[in-house]
Amino acid sequence: MSLTNIALFGANGQVGRFILKALVDCKKKDFNVLVVTSPSAPEPYGADKENVTWKTMDLFNTSRQEMAQTLKGIDAVVSALNGPVLEAQIPIQDGAADAGVKRFIPSEFGMHTIYRRPNDDKGYLHPLWDAKEKLNERAVRHSAINEGKMTYTMIGCGDFYDQERENVWCPWTQKDVDEYTLHVIGDPDAPADWTNIEDFGLYITACLLEPEKTANAYLNFSSDTKSQREIADLLKKHTNKPVKLEVISLDVLHEVWDDPEKAPEELKNKSAFPVDFWMTVKGLQGSGRMFRPKGQNHNNMFPDIEDTTFDKYLKQRFQK
Repeated sequence: MSLTNIALFGANGQVGRFILKALVDCKKKDFNVLVVTSPSAPEPYGADKENVTWKTMDLFNTSRQEMAQTLKGIDAVVSALNGPVLEAQIPIQDGAADAGVKRFIPSEFGMHTIYRRPNDDKGYLHPLWDAKEKLNERAVRHSAINEGKMTYTMIGCGDFYDQERENVWCPWTQKDVDEYTLHVIGDPDAPADWTNIEDFGLYITACLLEPEKTANAYLNFSSDTKSQREIADLLKKHTNKPVKLEVISLDVLHEVWDDPEKAPEELKNKSAFPVDFWMTVKGLQGSGRMFRPKGQNHNNMFPDIEDTTFDKYLKQRFQK
């Protein structure tokens, strides 16, 4: 099987732009990339390249038939969609099946961990994670996959640590500050998995380069495993600036889960994500439940990808 013609949805997003860059700049193979964006989206990376075709579509109002026509001749579809438009994965995959697409990579790109609170025998999945879970379940059980006409690759990862838009979630991405504050919910010494977004783009590209190895597979990729205290020490080392660990009790998370308005004021409206989601992720990290046990990360499948550890990332970012 050869996957040469790739359709990418969400190429202007935080993750999608790095997937596109990895595909366009790949030295091992000349991919032909169809970039599908919304009509209002800016020009994507590489739009002027010979191997990139840019098409705009209103994904909220595109039929299965229109999608099939768009994806005619495409070998693999990669979805990097998020938010409300994520629901468009349904007509995208349906249209892809009708067009004879061989591989579908849904927008997983995370770690969906069950939240548990004291004195409660039930587990809970945050609605943002549950929305992806529902689409993931549908994606891998699609009739085209059951009939062997299409394959999937599901790719999870750690917390994306280089989200430059997230000043509170990823404070180390900021340069023009006098000091840093890392907000920790729970144990600052608990390990967590972290993923560099550029590394992740390379990993997805590697999956497309070796389609037999990655057919109908659940894979995970992380660039580093570090505690918040270890990150704080590295940040202090590479910036020579004060770094504060603000440790918040897990009890605060339990209160915010019931009522997001109870979140600390300094954490409200500081992220593109709802505050209860942000605090759930941090609380699960501080509970030691946001790293995968040995054998559940698959970095070793593609040894050519050099993991960008926190130490390497911070050294590069603050080397001057």
